[in-house]
Amino acid sequence: MATLEKIRNKSVLLFVIIIVALLAFILGDFLTSGRTYFGDPTTVAKAGGQKVEYQEYQDRLSRLSEQQRNRNYDADLASQQVINELLTEKLFKQECRDLGIVVTDKEISEAMTGENVHPAAYQTIAYLSQQMGLPAASGADVYQAMNAPAKYGLPVEAGNQIRQIWAETEKNVEEQLLGAKFYRLIGGLFTANELDAKALYNDNAATRHISYAVKDVNTVGDDQIEFGDADIQAYWNKHKNEYKIDEELRAVDYIYVAIEPSQADRLAAQKAVEEALAGLNTKPGTEAVQTDSRFSVNRVTTPLAGINDRRLKTFVADSAAGRAAIINQTNTAYTIAKVVNTKQGIDSLNVTMLSAQNPAILDSLVSLLNEGKKFDDIVDNTTVGGQDSLWTSLEAPGVDAKLKSALENAAIGKAFVYTDTVGGQPASAIYRVNRRHAPVTFYEVATIEYGIDPSNETLEKLTQDLRTYVSNNSSAKDFSENASAAGYSVQNAQVGASSSRLGMASDSRKFVKWVMDAKKGQVSPMLQDDKQTYLIAMAVTDVYDNGYLPATSPVIAAQLRQQALNSKKADKLMADYAGKANDVAGYAKAMGVEAAEGNVNFNSPVLLNLGINESAIQGAVAATEKGQTAGPVKGNHGIIVFEVTDVNTDNRPFNAEEYGQRFNQAFGFGRLQSPLPLLLGKNKVENKSLNFISPVGE
Repeated sequence: MATLEKIRNKSVLLFVIIIVALLAFILGDFLTSGRTYFGDPTTVAKAGGQKVEYQEYQDRLSRLSEQQRNRNYDADLASQQVINELLTEKLFKQECRDLGIVVTDKEISEAMTGENVHPAAYQTIAYLSQQMGLPAASGADVYQAMNAPAKYGLPVEAGNQIRQIWAETEKNVEEQLLGAKFYRLIGGLFTANELDAKALYNDNAATRHISYAVKDVNTVGDDQIEFGDADIQAYWNKHKNEYKIDEELRAVDYIYVAIEPSQADRLAAQKAVEEALAGLNTKPGTEAVQTDSRFSVNRVTTPLAGINDRRLKTFVADSAAGRAAIINQTNTAYTIAKVVNTKQGIDSLNVTMLSAQNPAILDSLVSLLNEGKKFDDIVDNTTVGGQDSLWTSLEAPGVDAKLKSALENAAIGKAFVYTDTVGGQPASAIYRVNRRHAPVTFYEVATIEYGIDPSNETLEKLTQDLRTYVSNNSSAKDFSENASAAGYSVQNAQVGASSSRLGMASDSRKFVKWVMDAKKGQVSPMLQDDKQTYLIAMAVTDVYDNGYLPATSPVIAAQLRQQALNSKKADKLMADYAGKANDVAGYAKAMGVEAAEGNVNFNSPVLLNLGINESAIQGAVAATEKGQTAGPVKGNHGIIVFEVTDVNTDNRPFNAEEYGQRFNQAFGFGRLQSPLPLLLGKNKVENKSLNFISPVGE
């Protein structure tokens, strides 16, 4: 009883300890996993009231991965692609609901079973019709077979399978019909009116010929003006909308170390290849490398004409049997070739082959063929099948030696029955050699690949060196400033929650997560990509969360400084030369430059020899009448004074229809690469996909 009493007295304390432990566990997971137990724990992204849930995101991502299995698949880019696709689909459906756009059952039925099957359904219906043995593609017949399979001689299971395929196709057709209605409606909003057409005509039709004088900002020395950070900030303030950002961004300095073979690895590879080459030239076949897993061997027997690789073809043509040589060498691999043997053989022959369900009729079929009966008159693809006039090589891999001998020795144009044993059972077929090429030289060629891989010692040194550097430079300032002395190159990047990768590092989405979870000034441990192709270490140097890239951002700092400096110098030139003359010749003399002539089109991105993006000057030229002198006008790279000496429209009168069509081609709905920006409107995408990536560490 005393023991029970003690337990009762301490029960409250035990309860508090358990609760605290549970809360610590949950809080720890909350802080490390990046997910939240409040709000939307399963939401990958959301925008405009629509959400992409993790399971649908993962399912779509898996399908995309399967489709791209044999291609250069980038998982990081695929993640953003899938998010954009799902958000587009959801926002599109919501937009259609808001606009009252619907597809009726009658429209779907007509698209699936009508005389003109919708393109989105035609391939499926044609396939199902073919499988059912229908003479032509018929959505109506497929639909009936789905509901009454016995009527078409199909089992019940076939009807169920058709129903599944039909439902998926019907869904696709509905989406296509809905999209067509939506785009017809929205497309009208992107159609030119007469004002648009006229504006395009004015921008393109008129070419102004000008005489001009330009004074370049480079003629002003840096010591001739006062210039500092305040000027850069002032220029940024004036153009701040050019640096607007849609999400929080973080500036990162990072060190990227490619995992590559060292010089010692390359010397070791060279020695191994030289030893293998010596062995290949003294031993038969590929015995010299047969047991060495570092060498990959591929052997083929082919005539010279069958070799496509130019280097290999040249080597084989010039080499006797038994010779081996290196035919290609790169930074990562060697390729050795060896002519193992040569022999004479039939390059190719033209063969007719028939088989029958009942082997007993083969002799009679042979007689018919030898009497001149045509192949198509004998084959019905039911009881008798085959192939006519097929070119094949007797030296191709897998050709049976007995069949090869029979075809080599067969009389041209004479059909015969060939019998062999397959799986312990006799099997017969008819063969006829129609034509046979003359014998040629066949080469048995071995190509041996040796990849130069970094050794374990190399990887260990690269890893230890970077780990030591990170350990000794644990602040962002030291990380960046001391890199060069340690033999590392620091690269810059800016990333946000929606960034698919860090800088140019492939498969680096997980490193983006580290950056977004880190604090300003924090340095990462030494990290490695999943494919083991590089090492990386990062330092978060700044956080941009006020809606604009600041003037100090490394991505824009150098360009911004130059633009601000040019602007300050142009201001000095404006002050120096304003009112110094009355015409172009006078200004040219005052500026100490030669006057020039040229044509200006308002819509051209390039202005004379001044460069691109000189909109202020182009606008001034477009607003100046013939015979007038204007300036000085400040540009991005200097100041200009000009006179419009002629205005040429090539005698092309304004045609509203023509320029309306040109406007639609240039600015119409068809130019919209993705409907997502249109569907988003003023909404922003909140990308939460980083929450579903595990934290990285050593």
